[in-house]
This record gives sequence, C-alpha cells and structure tokens, in this order.
Amino acid sequence: MDIGDIDPEDFQHEWRLARREWDQANQRKLEAQVSGVPLTEAQQAAWLQAKSRFEACEQLWDQMYKAGVVVVVGGDDEDDDLA
Repeated sequence: MDIGDIDPEDFQHEWRLARREWDQANQRKLEAQVSGVPLTEAQQAAWLQAKSRFEACEQLWDQMYKAGVVVVVGGDDEDDDLA
C-alpha cells in the first residue's frame, strides 16, 4: 500500500469514523451477548465490516508511522459526520 498520496487530515477523519463505527458495532454485539439474543445476520455482517474497516485503518496507521508520518486523531469530541 502506498502512503504517498494520503492526506493526513483525510486519514484522521477516516480513522475517527472507522473507530466510532467499530465501537458502536462492538457495543451492539456486547448488548446482544448480555441479552442472550444473537446478532442478526445483517448485524453480524455490519460488525465484520466495521472490524475490517478499522483494522485496515490501523494497518495504514502503522505504515504511516514507519514512514515517519505522525497522525494525531484528536478526542472523541471531534465533530465528524458519520456518513
């Protein structure tokens, strides 16, 4: 993967959205486990998609770090769109 064309600000935004989506999917999964009601097929697919998206961002973050790029994502209070 080439990190040369990546805008750090765009990546920050993407990472925050992926992290928020992953957190929400994990919360839904935990609630399902606690309630004893398994995730629906659609919820399971959404969980896997959120996991994959966040893991891809984490891999890219590692590559950027190894290339000497510092990425600061800010706090959870950042005003990001979920779209």
